[in-house]
Amino acid sequence: MVTTAVADKLAESDDLDWKEVSPNFAPKPGIWNEFAKDVAAMANTRGGLLVYGVSDQIDLVGVDLVAADKKQMLSAVHNGIQPYISGIDFIELRAPGGSGPDLLVVDVPPSELAPHFQYGWEQRDKDRVTFNAPYRINDDTFYMTEHQVARAYQERFARRATADALLKDRLAEVTDVVLSESEDFHA
Repeated sequence: MVTTAVADKLAESDDLDWKEVSPNFAPKPGIWNEFAKDVAAMANTRGGLLVYGVSDQIDLVGVDLVAADKKQMLSAVHNGIQPYISGIDFIELRAPGGSGPDLLVVDVPPSELAPHFQYGWEQRDKDRVTFNAPYRINDDTFYMTEHQVARAYQERFARRATADALLKDRLAEVTDVVLSESEDFHA
């Protein structure tokens, strides 16, 4: 599917981000951890795929799968994003027969816990820690404004209230069935 998308020059979107090289985790003052930002942006939008080994011109260039440090990637997600995003999947796509470039796909699920915030350093007048909630629109990443963060929290709490009400209803149904079928004394 990826090679077909590349052959068709499928443009980036809010749920697809082509990346030429594997993430770099060397700390640089004033520079964001791009991997954590990209993962948080995908989770805050609707989930999606980060595909490493495809150039900006949408050509297969490949990545070294042995050098791609998935443990470091998960550490960046765990330490650089709050709340934690679970369910991230790393898919190694080796070229058939070893006759082409290898790719790494990072599958970021949509998150019920959005908004997710990314910790980072920002250099303006002074070095300072920042806390932003990235999201994607088409192929661009932006940071949520205060009213967008407020709306994202309202949506999270509404999802939680709906799930809690559904769980309560299901528990009542199961309790009624179990009690109606029991002939002995009930606990």
